[in-house]
Amino acid sequence: MLFIRSLLSNLFFYFFIIGSLFIALFAFILPRSIIFWLIRFQSIHTLINLKYLVNLKVEFRGTENIPKFRKYLIASKHQSLAEGVLLNYAIKNPSIVAKRELLYIPIVGLCFKKANFIYVNRTKGETSIETLVRKSKISMEKDPRPLLIFPEGTRTPIGEIKPYKYGITALYKELGVPCLPVAVNTGYFWPRRKFLRYPGKMVIEFLKPIEPGMDPDDFSDLLKKTIEKKSDKLVLEARNQSTGKT
Repeated sequence: MLFIRSLLSNLFFYFFIIGSLFIALFAFILPRSIIFWLIRFQSIHTLINLKYLVNLKVEFRGTENIPKFRKYLIASKHQSLAEGVLLNYAIKNPSIVAKRELLYIPIVGLCFKKANFIYVNRTKGETSIETLVRKSKISMEKDPRPLLIFPEGTRTPIGEIKPYKYGITALYKELGVPCLPVAVNTGYFWPRRKFLRYPGKMVIEFLKPIEPGMDPDDFSDLLKKTIEKKSDKLVLEARNQSTGKT
């Protein structure tokens, strides 16, 4: 039964994504708000998909910690494709620091470009970090929106520990805005590069923002400890839930 539920979930997930791409073909001549709506729609249909096909509920905790203004960083633990999709439901129209390779995916790259996502590539006379900071400053001034970055740079399976990239520290130092840490247990239910999706309660938790002005090294240490400690607790909660422990 788990296999069948997971199969249906995957089929419907990619069916709606492909359908959205067809709509996106025409969205380029329409206001940018259509692209934002399509991106948010991926969160909505995924939430419905997981709830009714896999019996996997999603809980957003700590939403009161989300800043009310538009200029802030979001630093999220990255265990699964889930947080990349679902954070767009809780956060309105964030800009995202994305891999340059996504630009080369037909239609997807154009959609993300129109949504003003941040892509980093080495340019003459600049390092990738300098490019990231420069583009982010320009974006945040011209189009004030939260900027989402995954400090690990890639999805990290539960049980593995990867260093946080310097990009988040450079952004915190140079932009002078609060940083909203996000902890998750998504990888327990929707593992990286795995077909099966498991029932239960997936949690995405927004922690207290780290205000600007800290020493960069102290900020980096605090951010990692905060996210990792809470994510470990959420994973333990998920395990206890699956075994019937309280």
